[in-house]
This record gives sequence, C-alpha cells and structure tokens, in this order.
Amino acid sequence: MIYSIGELINRIKISRRTLHYYDEIGLLKPTISRENGYRYYDESAVLKLQTILSLKSMDFSLDEIKELFDTTPETSDTPDDPWMPLLQMQIDQATRKIDDLKRKQFILRSVSHTLVMSGKRVDEDIFQLMKKIESPHFVEGEIPATFPKEVFSDDEIRVLERLPLIGSEDPRVAETIHLIKQTRSAMHKGIEQAEEDRLAHLWANCISKWFDGDLALQNKYFTFIDSASKEKPIVFGLDDEVIRFIDQLMNTTQQREESEHES
Repeated sequence: MIYSIGELINRIKISRRTLHYYDEIGLLKPTISRENGYRYYDESAVLKLQTILSLKSMDFSLDEIKELFDTTPETSDTPDDPWMPLLQMQIDQATRKIDDLKRKQFILRSVSHTLVMSGKRVDEDIFQLMKKIESPHFVEGEIPATFPKEVFSDDEIRVLERLPLIGSEDPRVAETIHLIKQTRSAMHKGIEQAEEDRLAHLWANCISKWFDGDLALQNKYFTFIDSASKEKPIVFGLDDEVIRFIDQLMNTTQQREESEHES
C-alpha cells in the first residue's frame, strides 16, 4: 500500500515539516517522488518511520538513528549486527539515568522522612542529606547502614542490615515515622497513663520486630547508638528529646507493670 504525505500524517501523527526534514538529511526518503512535488511512502517506509520515532522516544539522536540505518546490511544474519554497539550504548546510558533517579529518590525520601520526624525544618540536616547524592556508598539506589565488625558479630550484622532504613521504601519506615509523630505530639501536650501505656507497647512491639525478638542484640545496638550519637546524629530528625521521652515511656510502663505483677 502507498501513502501520500497527508495520509501518512494522519496515520502516524507526525508533521509535514518533520517528514521534509527527514528527507533532507537522508534519514527517510519517500518511496516515490513525483515531478509535481508529491511524495509517497510504502509500508516499508512507514515501518522505518515508526522505528525512527520509537528510537527517538528512547533518547537516540537523529545522527545515531541515521547511523543505525546507514550501517544496517541487507540481512542481519551475522552475530555482529551493526545495531548492537549503539543499542548497548543506549542501554548503558539508560542504566546510568535509572541509577541517578534512584539516588535522587533516596535522598528526597530521606529529606521528607526527616522533615516529618523532626516536625520542623533543620537546614543543616537537610544540607548534610543533600550532600550524600554524591556518595560512593550507594548500593542499588540506597546508602545502606554499616556496622563495625569489632562491635557486632557477623550474625548480628545480618540482623542489623535488615533494620528499616530512612529514605528507603520499606513500609516499616512509614509505620515508625507515624509512631514518632504520635510520640512527639504526646510529648508536647501531655497524656494520660492509658495513652502512655499504649505508646510504650507500640514502641516495644515495633522495636522487638526490628531485632527478631533478640533483646540482647536490641540492647547492644542501642548502647552502641547512644555512644556514637554523642559525636554526631545517627538519624537526622530524631532528636535526643524524643529518644529520652520514648525511653521514659517504656521504662515507666515496664516498671509499673512489674510492680502490679508483683503485688
């Protein structure tokens, strides 16, 4: 079947100007050119045009697309098809873009999580998080937490590496942030004993799940965190005041329940 420019424009949704330009640069020549200036395209030309537009949508430049078609032999039976180097180059470029976007997502989520946890914007925290976009420690779009082997055993580190990571898409992060918001609200307005007990139990259950119920590792980890955070914050947005309030809630509730049990 043969298509006029008007018919091709309606079928492919491309401008007349673009078709003329492709003709000028030798990327897509009409199948038939009349002396009166009319141009016609057959099914093969239509397929080539659709391929050109698809390649453009995948960020191939017109020069690269032209090179692909100019170097294509009559048959592609050989294992070294001339399309392969350019296709691989585009695959590599797409991979880099995906990696960059994952980095940005992680940093932006980290900032968002920090803002929600802190209840206010701390410019220094945001600046320190933004700087991490250039970190060499990204692994699959995230900066995983690391733990010193001189402090923790290999088995303990395997458990710690599964802790919820700020900036990740781990649903436990959202759950924890929601609990932090509740806790910060309670800290500022004051709460009744029943609410204290409820929050304390929520935190106890939440933290226990993080450590697979290993209370010894849980205590060891928080002792390490307490020591390390004296030099610099371990988790942006989680200030000492909130941490002390959570500790107080859990200790008070535990002591009260132990006292009631003994009596």
